[in-house]
Amino acid sequence: MSVFQVDFAEPFFSIDYVENEADYRVTKKSMVINLAEREQRDIGLSGERFIVPLKAAVVQDMVVTDLVRAFIVKDYERCDLDDPKTVDAIKKSWKLLYDVSGIERHKGLPYYKSPKFCIGEGSGRMELNFCYVDKGGVPSGPHRDHDRDFDEVHAQIRGYGMMRVYEREDNVHIHQELNMAPGTVHDKMYDSKGMYPWHEYKSVTPCVYCPIEIDR
Repeated sequence: MSVFQVDFAEPFFSIDYVENEADYRVTKKSMVINLAEREQRDIGLSGERFIVPLKAAVVQDMVVTDLVRAFIVKDYERCDLDDPKTVDAIKKSWKLLYDVSGIERHKGLPYYKSPKFCIGEGSGRMELNFCYVDKGGVPSGPHRDHDRDFDEVHAQIRGYGMMRVYEREDNVHIHQELNMAPGTVHDKMYDSKGMYPWHEYKSVTPCVYCPIEIDR
C-alpha cells in the first residue's frame, strides 16, 4: 500500500500516484484517474458510483476507495492558464513537442511536454506526462502509428480539447470529434490488436492534457 507524491508536473500541478490503497481522502477539488487497466478494477465513490479503468472523475470532500492504481491531480484548478506568468513558466520548464519527438508534423506546433512518469516494466508498463497547448484550434496532425507498440488514451486536465478520428489520411473526412472537458478521458480508439484509426488531438482552448500510454 503506497501513496507517492510525483514531481514531473510541478510546480504547476501536485500529483499523488496511489497503489493498492483501501481508501484515499480528497479534500480540495481534484481529479482522480483510474489507471488499473490491466487489473480491470474500479475505484469506488460514494453510494453506487465508481470510476472504471482508464476513466476519471472530478471529486471534492470525499473518500475514494479500492485504489489499485490511480493518479490524483490535487486542486488541479490552481494552475491558472490565464496567468501570463504561469504560462511563461510552463514554456520555460517543459520542452517543445517537436524538440522531444523530432516528428515533422510537430514542427512549429505550440505544444509543450513535461517530463515523463513511468510505472512498471514489460507488458502493462505505463508512461504518462502532461502537455500544454498554447493556443486553441491547434491540431497535432493525423497519425495511426506511434514510436512503440502501446495502447493510448488522453485525459483532459485544464481547458478544452478534442480527439478527431478520420476515415482516411486527408485531414478532411472526419469520422468523429470527441469533445473533452476537464476530467474527461476519451474512449479507447485502438482495437484488440493495437491498431488505430487515423486520429489526432486538437486544442479547443489553451489547455493541458495527459497522454496515458500502456505498453502491450
